[in-house]
Amino acid sequence: MKKVLIALFVLAGLAVAWFWFKARGAATAEEAAAPAASVETVALKTQSISQTLDVFGVVVAAPSSEQALTAMFDCVIRKVAAVPGARVAAGDILLEIEPSPDARLLLDSARTALDLATKTLAAAQQRYDLKLANSQELLAARLAEQDAHQKLASYESRGLGGEARIIAPFAGVVSKLDLAAGSLAVAGTPLITLSADQHLEVRLGLEASDLGRVSVGQPVTLVSANRAAGEPVLSTVRVTGGMLDAVTGAAEVRAGVPAGAALLLGEHVKASIELAKKEALVAPRQAVLPDDDKNVLYTVKAGKAVRHEVTVGIGAGELVEISGPDLHEGDAVVTLGNYELTDGMAIQAKEKAAAKEPEGKDAKEAKP
Repeated sequence: MKKVLIALFVLAGLAVAWFWFKARGAATAEEAAAPAASVETVALKTQSISQTLDVFGVVVAAPSSEQALTAMFDCVIRKVAAVPGARVAAGDILLEIEPSPDARLLLDSARTALDLATKTLAAAQQRYDLKLANSQELLAARLAEQDAHQKLASYESRGLGGEARIIAPFAGVVSKLDLAAGSLAVAGTPLITLSADQHLEVRLGLEASDLGRVSVGQPVTLVSANRAAGEPVLSTVRVTGGMLDAVTGAAEVRAGVPAGAALLLGEHVKASIELAKKEALVAPRQAVLPDDDKNVLYTVKAGKAVRHEVTVGIGAGELVEISGPDLHEGDAVVTLGNYELTDGMAIQAKEKAAAKEPEGKDAKEAKP
């Protein structure tokens, strides 16, 4: 009887062992058959990263380089020799003008007054020589003659004596001209405005909330918004605005245009103002995921996903500064497929393919 019981216990133990090995093998096979998550990774890098502010503006003349040429007397525009936007050299004729009828009348009156004052002085001198006039009368006549002479000389020096020409005092660009041939301009009216083409600047419009982030001396990269093939121009912030435009609510910031830069007066530009720059560990923006009030990313170690809580710093384009206690340069960070990951998940990672070098004919064209 004991032998039978022993035999039954042995058989039961063998059956239990057989079922245990079978179940374990099935689980191992199922685990081996389970597919790993497929993701794409890039290596973390330490590099320079800049935070920029993109704004738009227009090229204008610097206040110190702009000069308005005004009418020295009431005149009529006879001929316009320049147009807005035209480049002129020093000494070029910009306008031809002539005195208005009222101005001619003033000139004729001045000539008549001088002729009369000259005759009066001669008569006073004659009477003085004959002891018929005193020195006070002679002095008054002499002063009247001098005043009449100076008045006529002033009119004639301003070109009131005939046709006059408005000459460019320096090389530059005609930035403003509102008068046409035949127009009447009173004395003091700006006839034409000339800007030195080597002294330009960019007037940029900023949101009021961004004004406190911009300061004098910050680097600025200017790119033409009118020409697709324009070369970037490097500059710096020259002036930050202290008031807001009453219509647009924008603040004004100005940056200089270097001499020789390929930017034209009146050209619209896009400006990138560099607010901050540092050396930091950077990752693609798509690698960082929001998780409630935290930011997380996943790296790959030994075929497993590793979750990291990170602090996000400044960003530039597709890159963002990150920092974490267990992140290092060269770590493989997941950029594609990271939304489905959990900590410790088995994954199949492939590094993001770099841009292929051109081959054949394209390679020859790509290389200088």
